Amino acid sequence: MNLIRQYEFGIITIEELINELWNFGPNAINEVDENCFQFYIDRACGYHELDYYVEERSNGIKNRNCK
Repeated sequence: MNLIRQYEFGIITIEELINELWNFGPNAINEVDENCFQFYIDRACGYHELDYYVEERSNGIKNRNCK
């Protein structure tokens, strides 16, 4: 299971995830989407303090106009 998914399911801590993010390869990134990966990289770099990436879903179509 992908490390990001392990964190999101509570299997590993945020600290464990942050320590391992730098070893992610392209396949691991593609499993979770680039935006999700970038969110956790930004978290690791201290750009924000949010703990979880939340993706908006609307019948499979993302509404890019909502705020």
